[in-house]
Amino acid sequence: MSTSQKTKEQLVEEVLGKEGRERFVPFIEESMDLTMDKKLIINIATTGAFLTRDQNPNQALNPNEIAEAVIESYNAGAAIWHVHNRDDKGYASITPENAIKTSDMVFKECPDVITSISAWGGIGKQGVGLISPMIDPLVEAGSKYAQTAVIPAVPMVIGPIINNINEGTLTEMVTYLKEKGVKPEFQAFNFAGTENVRKWLIEPGVIKPPYFINAIHGTHAGVFYEAPTTPYTWGIIYLMHMLENLPPGTIKGATIGGRNWLPMVVVALILGVECVRIGMEDAVFMYPHKDERILICEDVVKKVVTIAKELGREIATPAEARKMLGLS
Repeated sequence: MSTSQKTKEQLVEEVLGKEGRERFVPFIEESMDLTMDKKLIINIATTGAFLTRDQNPNQALNPNEIAEAVIESYNAGAAIWHVHNRDDKGYASITPENAIKTSDMVFKECPDVITSISAWGGIGKQGVGLISPMIDPLVEAGSKYAQTAVIPAVPMVIGPIINNINEGTLTEMVTYLKEKGVKPEFQAFNFAGTENVRKWLIEPGVIKPPYFINAIHGTHAGVFYEAPTTPYTWGIIYLMHMLENLPPGTIKGATIGGRNWLPMVVVALILGVECVRIGMEDAVFMYPHKDERILICEDVVKKVVTIAKELGREIATPAEARKMLGLS
């Protein structure tokens, strides 16, 4: 009988003898911890509205470069593309025509990628008026152009964009998106964001599970308006509490920006989040302790895929991600 075929009791008896085995306290068999027993959705954010090559010379800026970055990231394991657009000169673009142009290049190589739209097209407007100038033309062009739409769950100001979120405006936007067949993707920049979604949308029955809520931490697009990632220990504690505070039935997302993005993403993987948003919109440097700039988004995706697999987590395909999110 080989060693691998012997029972624990037989192995113990060989070492301690029969009398010792009888006095031996059996090993305690621990139950499995299923926290990480779920597929991981990777959401690639290739370019935001503000970062330029002054911050990272490798930043994708025009439609061709953005499409190439998305395609490379998709092939590396990304299922969702967080869509921001730039024009041919590299300036931020909020025109649906530019979004369609870039998306069409992506769809040729990635026909099933999930689009997560940054929908702020109505500068100076609030509620539906803020998002309908982008969403209406995209939905008319086809549902694939706007499958989820990013909606802040708290008031915020970024440059010329003022998003005055309250119960009325948030309910109005979510109802409008539901009518358009677009899933709201909530950005919880702090605990108030989570509570707003719970009190204003979940409890009154405005939305049904699965809810898609991202805990937002760190610096994004060169702007800090989120939960902290430093001091490092406090950042982890804050992330743990935010994820624990998300309502039951939520697809838990973590969007970590700034220098601490990688170690915080690893923590998020261990805590069992279903989705992480990563990429060059949210981070300039690969590591918190080195001035090593990210070269391409594909490198970021490959790194997270490798870490996830080392932790025993599988990467969700676009089809699996669509099922998890409740998308048609």
